[in-house]
Amino acid sequence: TVLGSPLALCFPRMSGRAQGAASPAGMAAMVENVGEFVIKLSQDKWWKLFISILIDLIGLISYLIPLVAEFLDVFWAPISALLIFQLYGNAILTGVAFIEEALPFTDITPTATIGWLCEHTRVGKWLGIQPLRPHPRVQRLD
Repeated sequence: TVLGSPLALCFPRMSGRAQGAASPAGMAAMVENVGEFVIKLSQDKWWKLFISILIDLIGLISYLIPLVAEFLDVFWAPISALLIFQLYGNAILTGVAFIEEALPFTDITPTATIGWLCEHTRVGKWLGIQPLRPHPRVQRLD
């Protein structure tokens, strides 16, 4: 299957306390594994849509807790941009996603979902921006 074992991809076996989740090596391994997981999921266009919607919904959390969440956007902006780059491999879309999440009160824009629409519908062709360049480590299945 495309997914393999999601838990094994996200949480590889750690050896010893030195590579615990709180250590820099453990965090780096976790980020790398999440990136690999997103790449594997993005090979299926419907999983890619699901991840895109999820990224956009996490960005919308700022509207639930207005002042606190806008501060948290400082941390979410680079994560969102990294995930969008992993999904679409497009520097312009990644930059727009970062700016959209970093600026206050702009989280309403569903940047990741717009990326999916540009890649998988006629909207992208109509706007002249389809197809988005796929990430070099992703092999397209469709």
